[in-house]
Amino acid sequence: MKTRIISGVVMALIVAAFLSLGILVSPLFITAFIAAVTAVAIYELLHNAAGIKSRAALVGACAYSVLNVFALDSNTVDFINKNILHIGPENSMPPVSRFELSTALSIIFFIFAAATTLKEHKEFNLTHIATLAAMPIALSFAFSSLSAVLSHEKGIFYLLMLLNFSSVCDMGAYFAGSTLGRHKLCPEISPKKTVEGAVGGILSSIVVSLILVFAFSATEKLIAALILTIPFCILGMIGDLFASAVKRTAGIKDYGSLIPGHGGILDRFDSIIMIAPLFSLFVSLGAI
Repeated sequence: MKTRIISGVVMALIVAAFLSLGILVSPLFITAFIAAVTAVAIYELLHNAAGIKSRAALVGACAYSVLNVFALDSNTVDFINKNILHIGPENSMPPVSRFELSTALSIIFFIFAAATTLKEHKEFNLTHIATLAAMPIALSFAFSSLSAVLSHEKGIFYLLMLLNFSSVCDMGAYFAGSTLGRHKLCPEISPKKTVEGAVGGILSSIVVSLILVFAFSATEKLIAALILTIPFCILGMIGDLFASAVKRTAGIKDYGSLIPGHGGILDRFDSIIMIAPLFSLFVSLGAI
């Protein structure tokens, strides 16, 4: 427990440092941090879980994931349009959009994955092929949603809401399950999780949602925050159980050992990356 707490404090300080740089210097510092985290997560999934040993496959997937996180970031695309393409009133060239840039990168990566599969066909099985071809695209998109949420003018509020749906719900579920848990939630995948713990986690998140709404003077978001807390907490639990199912199938306890007491990046971000894309969509639509 002591190791987990120390690691948690260190992680919080690192995140706070990059958030400060992003706010005070340039939002691209936040994007760079998320891109680095994404690359580590991709490596954990491909190397540690799927068992891919090809250095070319691992380097290519990590490089793509970093580039795609940047490509999906509006600040990156604005920089390219203004400083590289020099698009302005006197230039009739249409600006590049982040989805066009991401699509181009994803097509190139898929071709790379296919070529790598052909080269490594004696070593690759179906798991290797599917994981290499699909998961870097999916995970880089999911992680890039964090950047989109943070770039909002109320980015800190939305970040704390994300952490509430994932980490607070998880902690609430742990304590409620430890004291009140009787009925197993999904014993074949995660034997310690209980229905009572899940309910306790959701109730904990509802309380924190109330606190955050009033702390950030966002009372106009009160009803939406309370209504959406329940489905987003459930979505976070699905992400956690999905990650556990992958680990159980792969025969590993954790995705990595980068964070002492916690495991790897994917062990800590499994709930958040399931929640972030949909949450980012709700934020962009003004639903919350």
